[in-house]
Amino acid sequence: MAGLTGSDRPLVLVVDDDEEVRETIAQVLGSRGFETMTAPDTASAMEVCRVHHVDAIVADLSIPGDSRGALTDSLRSAHPDVKVVYASGIPRHIALTAGLVPPNAPYMQKPVEFDVLTGLLRGLLQDHRAPSA
Repeated sequence: MAGLTGSDRPLVLVVDDDEEVRETIAQVLGSRGFETMTAPDTASAMEVCRVHHVDAIVADLSIPGDSRGALTDSLRSAHPDVKVVYASGIPRHIALTAGLVPPNAPYMQKPVEFDVLTGLLRGLLQDHRAPSA
C-alpha cells in the first residue's frame, strides 16, 4: 500500500486489481495534494478502511471476486460518509443497466482523465479537507 498516515490531506483509497493502473492513479492523486493508499482487492480495501479514516475511494468495477459491487456496498455500510468514484473500462450505460452502480454515482470510464478525476474528488470532498488547486 502506498501513502502516509496522519496527514491533514484527504485520504483516497485506490482499489484496482491492475497494479499499474492502481499505482499510477495513486501517484498522480498524491502529486495533486491527496493522501493515497492502494488495495488490489476487496479484503485489502476493507482492512485499509478498518485501520484508517478513508475519505474517498476510487473503485474499479471488475475486481476478481467482487460480484456486483460488493466492495463499495460493504464499505458504505461500514463507513457511510466515504465518497465513492467508480473508474472502470465498462461503459457507464452497461454498468447502470446491470445495476453495478447507482444512477447518480460519480463514474469515470478508463483510461481515467486525471484532471477530471482530481476535480471530481475535490468537488466531492469540498466540505471536508480537500486540497486546493
